[in-house]
Amino acid sequence: MIKLILLTGFLGTGKTTLMKSLLKAFKEEKIGVIVNEFGEVNIDAVLMKQDGIEMAELSNGSIFCACIKDYFLDSLVEMSKQDISYLFIEASGLADPANMQQILNTIDADTQRTYDYLGSICVVDAETFLDLYDLLPALHHQIEYSNTVIINKADLVDENRIAEVSNQISEVNEEAQQCVTSFCKVDIKDLVKDLKPVLKEAKESTNTRENRPKSFVLKSVEPVSKTQLQELLEKLAPSAYRIKGFAMTDAGIVEVSAVKEHIYIMPWDNNAFKPELEIVVISSVGIRMMSLITEAISGSIKGSILL
Repeated sequence: MIKLILLTGFLGTGKTTLMKSLLKAFKEEKIGVIVNEFGEVNIDAVLMKQDGIEMAELSNGSIFCACIKDYFLDSLVEMSKQDISYLFIEASGLADPANMQQILNTIDADTQRTYDYLGSICVVDAETFLDLYDLLPALHHQIEYSNTVIINKADLVDENRIAEVSNQISEVNEEAQQCVTSFCKVDIKDLVKDLKPVLKEAKESTNTRENRPKSFVLKSVEPVSKTQLQELLEKLAPSAYRIKGFAMTDAGIVEVSAVKEHIYIMPWDNNAFKPELEIVVISSVGIRMMSLITEAISGSIKGSILL
């Protein structure tokens, strides 16, 4: 039997940071990982690649949407054939996991070893959660079907805001355990051990091809200055749910991560894995992002980054 844990949470909440903690905490176990990226480029898979870990990458949609659900089913069946004790799944930030149990029931006859679904850990951003909650139905289901909710980025807000977020979570799922933290610093091994089943009737996922936000990929064709890159990100971030990826600068390869005004450009020092020099922009303003990107590139780093 393979123990299965699902990680959910909106774009930029800290799921990848939590997944890295999981992999470190369970390094003595045989681990499988499925990384689901909404955009066509799977940035998170690059960030988590380690020798000795069975990994599957599913990009360009939510694993709970018909657009790539068949690939998810195939990956679950294939993982059941591997010599692993745990399977960790990092869902896309836009994933609606309401049909997770249906999916496991669907593949049950085809799996070589049975999955023991321990439950879902949901990460929320204390700063942005309340602003986004009413706009995106998937966030409601991420909370409703979670066993534990980590209220992350507590360092960015005051106690009143944390209380508001906590109350909203309790209204949706009073059974879920809540943890308040920053940088996803939790005792993840104990948290997994203490997961308690939340038995709720499965629903149809709200993820559809029609309601997918637009995503765009920027490719670095020659080195840019970090100052120019910063200027570009500052122009695009207010109109994006999430920006992340890699770029070549005059200081070498950097990892880019942005959520609203929080923009980070960090040196990439993992020589074992050379990432594709691409930045994914997930738009909060639809197709209008294309003109914003074109204008920003022309004004900041013309000829160095292509859409």
